[in-house]
Amino acid sequence: MNFKTIVKRKLKYFLLIFKNFFYRNYFILYKGKKKYDVIVFDDIFPHPISGFRFEEFKFLLTNFRMSKVVVHPTAYEILNTPVKNHQKHIREFESQFNLKKRIELRKGFVNINAKIFYCIFLHNIFKNLHWLEKHKIPFIFTLYPGGGFKLEEAESDTKLKKVCQSPMFRKVIVTQQITYDYLLKNNICSEEKIKFIFGCVVPQISMIKDLRNKKSYLLNKATFDICFCAAKYTPTGEDKGYDVFIDFAKGITQKYSFINFHIVGGFNENDIDVSDIKEKIKFYGYQNFEALGVIYQNMDVLVSPNKAFKLGKGGFDGFPLGTVVEATLNGVVALTTDEFKQNSIFTPEEDLIIIDSSAESIMKHIIELIENPEKLYCISRKGMQKFREVYSNKIQMEPRINLIKNEIAE
Repeated sequence: MNFKTIVKRKLKYFLLIFKNFFYRNYFILYKGKKKYDVIVFDDIFPHPISGFRFEEFKFLLTNFRMSKVVVHPTAYEILNTPVKNHQKHIREFESQFNLKKRIELRKGFVNINAKIFYCIFLHNIFKNLHWLEKHKIPFIFTLYPGGGFKLEEAESDTKLKKVCQSPMFRKVIVTQQITYDYLLKNNICSEEKIKFIFGCVVPQISMIKDLRNKKSYLLNKATFDICFCAAKYTPTGEDKGYDVFIDFAKGITQKYSFINFHIVGGFNENDIDVSDIKEKIKFYGYQNFEALGVIYQNMDVLVSPNKAFKLGKGGFDGFPLGTVVEATLNGVVALTTDEFKQNSIFTPEEDLIIIDSSAESIMKHIIELIENPEKLYCISRKGMQKFREVYSNKIQMEPRINLIKNEIAE
């Protein structure tokens, strides 16, 4: 073998090593010749635990043939999911919906040439802003609560103003009245740039639940089953009211012996001492929305005593939480807080029950339902019907699709 051949082979070998290292650790977003109608970016899709992303992005991919989702799966760690599972989730999604090669990892060279770039949450749009401005890609984003968006918080305001003052900014979708008002009050965005769509996107399979096997207190079971469902972001879950829920649980078991408690999400028996009710409480861990449907078949109520500003200054949740929506669509009566008076859609005591984030408030309403089961059954029926209307794709996705189509056409 001559010297020239040896050099070529060694050079090829080192280039291969460099390429593999580059693709694993670096990325370059560039404006290629192929132009998409819509490019979506996310940091967790298609993790099955995030049902609203599952439905929204699937709907976008289906309605825009020239579209793709670019994913940098950094949020897997937050959900205690090994990032190696991401490829498995991609394969399952592609197979289930026949949408092959429509998900691309943000690594190596990624073509972001699109008529519209779209994502959800402030942190996702902000991390892509440099590339969008550099390559002059117009964008729309949904400003959900969380994801870096906080009220009256300097860093959040700075990022939000930078995003909304970008020459490539076209529209922001907001899902809460408080968000709409905040953008206008602080001169972050003009009214014509805001699209208000109350609520969030929900997997439409939840709209056609077969509830023939639904278990209800005193109808076909003797127990009264109460569920708490939330992700864990603080040690004892103060933001979601987990500490309040356990206080309530310990109190009400002194009055009734037939109540059981079910904890879905990031909490376990080590977060707060539950030894006093260990025979009455069950922990499920994180569950995807399909598994949640099975669990909810045996639930009477879901309690969501979440509180604002527990994750730092300005942090708050939307109303109602996605877990509340999914529970209600499964015929479970929801007891939830509404600190900012965001509810303009649902009738309290008919579609759901509004509570304070206190053990006493939860206790009062639960006792009323136990002592008056007809009210429990009535709210279950009416709530499910109302939530099906509000969270249908006609109400949630059609305005989003039309907004994007109008921007593409301009």
